[in-house]
Amino acid sequence: MTNIFRHERTAFVLFVVAAIIIFSGMGLRDAWPPDEPRFALVAKEMVTSGQWLIPMRGGEIYPDKPPFFMWSIALFYLLTGSLSVAMLLPNAIASLVTLTVTYRLSRALADENAAILSMVLLLISPQFLIQAKFAQIDALVACFVWVGVYGFVRHFCVAESWRCYFIAWVAMGLGIITKGVGFLPLFLLVPLSFFAIKKQLPTTRWRKRALLGPLIMLSVVLAWLGPVLYLGAYKQDPIIQQYLSNILLKQTAQRYANAWHHIEPWYYYAIEVIPLFWFPPLMVMVVKRKQIKRVLMKSPAYFSLAIWVVLVVAFFSFSPGKRGVYILPALPAVAMIAGLLLSRDGVSKTISILARSVTLLISLGAIAAAAVLIFNEQTVNALMLRFHCTLSMITTLGAIFFLVGIMGVSTQFINFTKHLILWLVITTVVPSTIGVWVLNDLRTPTQLLMRVQTQSNIISPDIDILDVGIVSFKEQYLLFAPFSVTHFGYHTEKDRENGTAWAWLKAQPIRYLLAPKDYLFQCVNLDKAVSLGFAHREEWLLIPSTAADVECKLLSDGPIYRS
Repeated sequence: MTNIFRHERTAFVLFVVAAIIIFSGMGLRDAWPPDEPRFALVAKEMVTSGQWLIPMRGGEIYPDKPPFFMWSIALFYLLTGSLSVAMLLPNAIASLVTLTVTYRLSRALADENAAILSMVLLLISPQFLIQAKFAQIDALVACFVWVGVYGFVRHFCVAESWRCYFIAWVAMGLGIITKGVGFLPLFLLVPLSFFAIKKQLPTTRWRKRALLGPLIMLSVVLAWLGPVLYLGAYKQDPIIQQYLSNILLKQTAQRYANAWHHIEPWYYYAIEVIPLFWFPPLMVMVVKRKQIKRVLMKSPAYFSLAIWVVLVVAFFSFSPGKRGVYILPALPAVAMIAGLLLSRDGVSKTISILARSVTLLISLGAIAAAAVLIFNEQTVNALMLRFHCTLSMITTLGAIFFLVGIMGVSTQFINFTKHLILWLVITTVVPSTIGVWVLNDLRTPTQLLMRVQTQSNIISPDIDILDVGIVSFKEQYLLFAPFSVTHFGYHTEKDRENGTAWAWLKAQPIRYLLAPKDYLFQCVNLDKAVSLGFAHREEWLLIPSTAADVECKLLSDGPIYRS
C-alpha cells in the first residue's frame, strides 16, 4: 500500500477519484427529506423574490439557521438553472476543499505519505462521504471550521503566516453565518497556547496584531447581521425582532443548554456515532494504539489536534441535544492522526485483514439483501405496504443490491490499495446513479401533487386559478408543487391552523385543501374529500370548498402565506 502512495501523481489521482465519487449522480435526483427540501425551497425563494437578507420558507421567515448555506445554493441555482444540481454543489465543493486542506496540512506537518493516507482515511469515512453527497448544512460548516484549523496550525506550528492566521478568522466568520458553531477552531488555541508557554512552539507568533483576528471574524458576521440588526433595532420591525431573538438566542444558547429535540445521553457520540461513522481512522488508531502516545509526544501540532478533537466532542456531548453530524468538523483531524500512525509503521497485516473483512461483509450483506428483496415474498409485501411502493421498484432495488454486492466481492482478488479504492467507487457510484433514479419518485411528493392537479382540473381546467391550501405540511410539498400553495404557518398550533384553514377554504367557491387523513380536520365533511393516495407514508386527502361547514365557529386568526 505504501509503495503506490509514493508515486508523485497519487494525490492528483486520489483527488480525481474523490471528485468522481462525490459528484456522481448529481442532478439525477430531487431534494429528499428531511432537510434538503427546506434548504432548496429557501434558496429558490431567494432567487425568485430577490430578497436574500432573511431566509424565507413559503413566504414565511425561516428562523432556524443563518443564510450562508442557502446563499450558496441560490448562487449555483442562478448559475446552473437546476435546483437539483445547485443544492448539492456547495457540499461537494466544500468536501473537496476539506480533503485538499487535510492533504496540505498533513504534508506540511509530516510528509507526502502521511498526507495521502490521511486523505484516503477521510474519504472512506462514512460520515464524511454521506455529508459530501447530501444537501445538509454540516459539510459546509465542517469545511469552514477545518480551514480555520488549517490557518491556526500553519501559523503557530509550521511557519509564521499572518495570511493563514487571518484566513482562519475569515473562515470562522463564514462558518458562524452558516451555522453558529463556526467558532470551533477557537478551541485549538487552548493546546496551542499551552505548548507555546512550554516553549515547545514559538512564542513570537502571538503578537499584538493577532488581536485583529476576532475583529476580522466579527466584521464577516456583521456584513450579514448588521443590516438585520438595523431593521430590527433601529427600524423596530417586529417580524425581524422575532427573527433576531430566535437566531441569536433560541437557536444558539437555548438550543445548546436546553435542547427540545434530538435528546441523547452524554455518551451518544462515543458509543453510537464514532465507532460506526468514523470507523476507518478509528480502526487504525485501535490497531496502532501502542504507538499513539509516542507519535503525539513528538509533535505538538498533532497533539494539539488530538486535544482539539476531544474538546469538540466534549463540547457537543455536554448539550442534551445531539445529532451525529455535529461532530463532523473533528473527523479530518482524526484522519490526520490515523494517517500519521499508518505512515510510520505501514499497513499491517491486521489492518489489511480487518479492512478486507469489512468490505467483504458489506458486499455479502448487499447480496443477502438482494436475495430477500427478490425472493422473499413476505418481506416484499411488508415493504410495499409500509412504503407504498411497487413490486417492480423493489425488484429493481434488489438487482442493484446484487450488482453492488457481486462487484464488491470481485474486488477482493486484487491488491489491497486498488481493492479499497475500487470497492469504494462501486459502493458509492452505483447507488448514487441507478439507485437514486429508482428511489426518486418515492422520496418526493411529485406524483401526489400531480394528482391534486388532475382532480382539481375536473372542475377548473385553468391552472392559473387553481387555489390549493395545505395543512400539517413539510417543505417538499411547497417545493415540488407545480402551482401556488397557500399555507398557514410552519409552527402554527394545530387548532389555530385548523380554524384558519377552514375559514380560508370556505371563503371562495373553488378552493381545495390538502390535508393528511390523520389530521382529523374539524368543520369539514370528509365524505366529500378525495383520497389522493400516499406520500412519505401518509395518506393525503383533497378537500373541496363545498366540504366546509359554514356554520362552524373556530379560531381563525392564524397567519396565511402564499408560496
